[in-house]
Amino acid sequence: MQPFKKEEHRRGSEQNYTILCIDDESVNLKVLASIFKDHFNVVACKSAKQGLLYALQENPDIILLDVLMPEENGFELMEKLKQHPKLSSIPVIFITGLQNAEDEEKGLIMGACDYIQKPFNYGIVRARVNTQLEIIRQRNLLEKFALFDSLTELPNRRKWQQDSAEYWLSAKTNQSPVVLGIIDVDHFKKYNDHYGHQQGDLILRRIAHTIRRTLYNYDGAIFRCGGEEFYFYFPIEKNATASTVLSACLHSVTELAIPHQAIHANCHVSVSIGAIQLIPNEQTSIEQIMQQADERLYSVKNSTRNAISLQELKQYNQQIPLDIS
Repeated sequence: MQPFKKEEHRRGSEQNYTILCIDDESVNLKVLASIFKDHFNVVACKSAKQGLLYALQENPDIILLDVLMPEENGFELMEKLKQHPKLSSIPVIFITGLQNAEDEEKGLIMGACDYIQKPFNYGIVRARVNTQLEIIRQRNLLEKFALFDSLTELPNRRKWQQDSAEYWLSAKTNQSPVVLGIIDVDHFKKYNDHYGHQQGDLILRRIAHTIRRTLYNYDGAIFRCGGEEFYFYFPIEKNATASTVLSACLHSVTELAIPHQAIHANCHVSVSIGAIQLIPNEQTSIEQIMQQADERLYSVKNSTRNAISLQELKQYNQQIPLDIS
């Protein structure tokens, strides 16, 4: 098989971008499609009403919007786009035959990122759209880095706040049982003091990766939310109880057999887990559940460590105590 050339690879990545073109003139839509169809996914429509529907359906990366259209003009659609939470951040470039500076100023004040005049100059249109798409690419890259921990490559606390809120809402809507909790590396400060912080970073990465693989098998997710502290969630499925999944996480770390001679000669690195199982409801918040999970974790850290404390909550927070394993 022949390897991709650089240009082919670049075009393959460009194809992931979607450009929504809104113009009441078919000839203009054909021109725009001819400029971009070989490099991007182009969606075209002929009215502001259709444009709003397509924007919601397609979630485009950028919108090329004509100003002068019957029934509803581009400025009016722009207001709707900026007021919609799902669409407000999509870059909009106005395309128009209007030549006066006042109209261009109005569009830019409304939030347009650029203003292209008709008749189209192919090179200018392509260059200006490519500039905006490069800005989008860099912004997406920065957002991705902002949501992940560079050491463990796990999603971070900010990502936890986003994902757990969506996960909670979905489980509450579907009345699905879930488990949320906290994992903490036992005696980690002593490990750092004995082996050094560089070695401590290495074992954090190994522990993070092995637990991530374990939770992945049960449709769960893990996030680094502190120095040696990780938050997680997973659904309760018919083929695996909460205890089964949590025990698998605990044993996956034990099986790494990482020496921890700061405790004693035959000791190995371990983790402690505090977790809550429940069906989310209106009377309970994620913050309350994570507080209870932290209390469960604290009980383990003050007893045997290398163990699990799992508590099941019935509807309206009635507690069902479960053994510490």
